[in-house]
Amino acid sequence: MKLDFDINNIRKNQIELLDCQIDLILRSLEFYSYTYQFIYPRRHESESKEENLRICLVRDTYEQIINQFGISKKENPIDNENKNIFKIA
Repeated sequence: MKLDFDINNIRKNQIELLDCQIDLILRSLEFYSYTYQFIYPRRHESESKEENLRICLVRDTYEQIINQFGISKKENPIDNENKNIFKIA
């Protein structure tokens, strides 16, 4: 099995996302992790070095996103003045 992601070239990225988008990403990573942790062993498929690397990368990515989201929530509180911007009159 060949890796389909590049772990040798790292670039720092900054992306602005809505809270709901972050929630979606975190849920997706949780599901991906769950699948590798519980579904594959039940199917009696052996984990290769690449698969182990992939799941470690998924878990690390999850932790990075959740930690950065916690920092962002503290540093960028919700602006209550614009909270009702979509209110229908």
